[in-house]
Parts: sequence; structure tokens; C-alpha cells
Amino acid sequence: MQQKLNLESERLRARLRQELAELQERLSPSPAHLSSTLASMRERLAPLTQQLQSSLSSNTQDLCGQLSLYLQGLETAEAARASEASQAFYQEVFSWMSQTLDHSSSKVADIITDFQTKAVGVLEHLKEEKSDLGQEMSSRLGQEVSSLRREAQSRVGTLKTELAALLETAIPHMSEVAASLELFCQNAALQGQVFQARMERLFLGLEEDLEVHRASSLSPSSSSSLQQGSFLQEDFSVKLSALIQDILHSV
Repeated sequence: MQQKLNLESERLRARLRQELAELQERLSPSPAHLSSTLASMRERLAPLTQQLQSSLSSNTQDLCGQLSLYLQGLETAEAARASEASQAFYQEVFSWMSQTLDHSSSKVADIITDFQTKAVGVLEHLKEEKSDLGQEMSSRLGQEVSSLRREAQSRVGTLKTELAALLETAIPHMSEVAASLELFCQNAALQGQVFQARMERLFLGLEEDLEVHRASSLSPSSSSSLQQGSFLQEDFSVKLSALIQDILHSV
């Protein structure tokens, strides 16, 4: 009987030590743990970012290839001074360009949404652990994705506006059309690289925040830290109450 009580007592002590260790880690994650978590996030998001860049690049090549064909048709008609190179002809070609831009814009939106969905899945386990780092990463990533989506839409909108303005002239100058298309394609080709650079900047910013955390980890004073500590202590209290009941039941 005494041996049984000793074993049960040791089991309960081990459980209590585990609960205390978990509470301590959640209240003040070690710098090493946070650095390891950040490195893991960077590693797991890297292939998704590369896939995003590759998909955007492929879409841009297809789009600009089609726009180039439309431009060649306009330039050929202009050079030949053909009778069909009328205002109606330009309107038709510009309409094709606009439809092509809209279709491509829809594909870009799907590509970005797919990336965001997969990236959120990578970060989800960190949010479940109530990790401030995971929540902060998720927030900043959402901002970067929103910027990428907004810039892509703005780029298409700007080109469509420029084409519409050129169409208002009797015969649009092909040099101006070509310049607008070239600028658009150059900027679109860089969007994936720009996003990758922003992701790197995001991680560098988080690393700097970790350095600040290391310096102040022994004296957390912000209200958010206090609120989080209060929540975790309440959570621990519930577990401790359950443990006490277990002890009473065992006795």
C-alpha cells in the first residue's frame, strides 16, 4: 500500500513539474526557443515564396507575350496605312488587350490567395500555441500579401487607364502604346522579386525584435504582457485545480 502511494505521489509531482514548466515557457519563451521558431518559419515559408515568385513570373511572361502580339498587329496596320486601321480597329484591339489584362489579373489574384492560404497553414500551429511570434508573423505577412495584391491591381488599372486615354485620339501613337506596355511588363516582372525582398525584410525585422526581447525578457512591463500572463495563470489555475482533485481522489 505504501509503495502504491509513493508511486502515485511521484506521478503527481511529475505532472505538477510539467505544468509549471509549460507555464514558465509560455509566459516567457526562451530566446533560443524563439530564434529556433523564427528559423523554422523562414525555412518552411521559403519554398512557398519561391513558388509564388515562379508563378507570378510565368503569368507575366504569358501576359506580356500576348500583349506584344497585339502591339505587333497594331504596328503592322499602322505601317501599312491600311484602311482597316481605323478607330474601330483600334478599339477592338484595345478591347482584346483589356480583356487579356482582366483575365491575367484574376489569375494573379488566385496565385496570391493560394500562397496566403498555404502560408497561414504553416503558421497556424504557432497561433495554437498562443505564440506572440506566430501572431506577429501572421499579421505582418498579411500586410505584405495585401500590398502585393493591391499593387498588382493598381498596375493593371493604370495600364488600362493609359490605353483608354490613348484610344481617345484619332489614331493612337504606337510609340506611346509600346512605352506603356513596356513599363507595365518591367514592373510586373519585378513583383515576385520585390515580394521576396520584403519577406526577407520582414524576417530581419522580427530578428531585431527578438534582440529587443532578449534585452527585456527579465522585466516584461507592457500591459499586453501582463494580460497574457494573467490569462495563462488562469489557465494554469484550472489545471492546478484539476491536479488537486486528482490528488484528493488518489488519497
